[in-house]
Amino acid sequence: MKVGIITEPEQWNRFLMSQPEGHLLQSYQWGELVEQQGGRVYRLGVLENEHLTGAMMLSVIAVPLPVRLPGQRLCWMYCSRGPVVACPQSPALEVLMEEAHKIAREERAVVLRLEPNITEDDPKGDEWLQTYGALGFQTNPMAIHGRRSWTLDLRPDMDTLFANFRKAWRYDIRVAERKGMIVREAESDADFDAYYELLQSTSKRDGFFIHDKEHHKEMFRLYAQAGDVVLYLAELEGELLAAKMLIRFGPWCYDMFGATSEKDHGFPKAHLIQYRCLQWAKEKGCQYFDFRTIPEILEPGEEMWGVYQFKKGFGGFSRLHLPTQDYVYQSLVYTLWRWSAQIRRNLRHARHKKKYALAKSRM
Repeated sequence: MKVGIITEPEQWNRFLMSQPEGHLLQSYQWGELVEQQGGRVYRLGVLENEHLTGAMMLSVIAVPLPVRLPGQRLCWMYCSRGPVVACPQSPALEVLMEEAHKIAREERAVVLRLEPNITEDDPKGDEWLQTYGALGFQTNPMAIHGRRSWTLDLRPDMDTLFANFRKAWRYDIRVAERKGMIVREAESDADFDAYYELLQSTSKRDGFFIHDKEHHKEMFRLYAQAGDVVLYLAELEGELLAAKMLIRFGPWCYDMFGATSEKDHGFPKAHLIQYRCLQWAKEKGCQYFDFRTIPEILEPGEEMWGVYQFKKGFGGFSRLHLPTQDYVYQSLVYTLWRWSAQIRRNLRHARHKKKYALAKSRM
């Protein structure tokens, strides 16, 4: 058994797609996106008789401290939805961690952060946590990628899936069709520009972060090479009302980005395009559709509660991932960083709660 840097995209992705814990955020292309943003990437693979038995993509990223420390080049190492090994007892896991620590020392990292693609209902969930604890990791309640997501099992036929939608959702889909809304694939740079402009306006309205247009274009380009991405536009008489970008990776389809216009047309704008997204995933042979993040705490008033209610209407179930695991190398800097992140998180939640309470009082 040996560990090395994997440079063959096909070898890397083929292994991930063959594993239940393989995830888009560990894909070879995702690493290229991280590099485009200025990060550095290590794709560590454990080889036994020239076959991969474990994988972990590490991103090296600058620490976003509130103040700069003179003469200090501080970074952290992040493994999103990984590492990917067969089980907690796999010797591949320990080998990967040894190599990760070696790289961390060379990079002078503050922390090695893992967000495994293991859910709390996994029969070995507790064993995974015990294993990471034995390896020196500590639990961090704050996650980079939302811990809870909404998932739909696509294996039933489309008629059965449609019948399981909320009744009002089926009605809204039919109304949109009767009104003349069409959903088509983007075909030109102008279509992409229209998508991004709508995404920008939605981001400002709903208060969420988006990357720049070039990042979105590069993401589309990378996954388009194998036909694993689609950009849908929903229009009414030539006016763009909604847009969606999907990416397929192995048996999973991921709902990456969505946008809707603010203008009221007398009927919901997102239901029909979401239905078309599910059809595309079925046509591509996907077994699961990941609607992505919903509130970690499923209570009214939580951030993304409205988004959760929308996703829930299409059927499915929630998946809560194991908490973030941190291996700390520089405790003082780590404590300062975590403290500042907690303050920002608390302020954001307080603003959201205030906004929710105000909206509720007006009803």
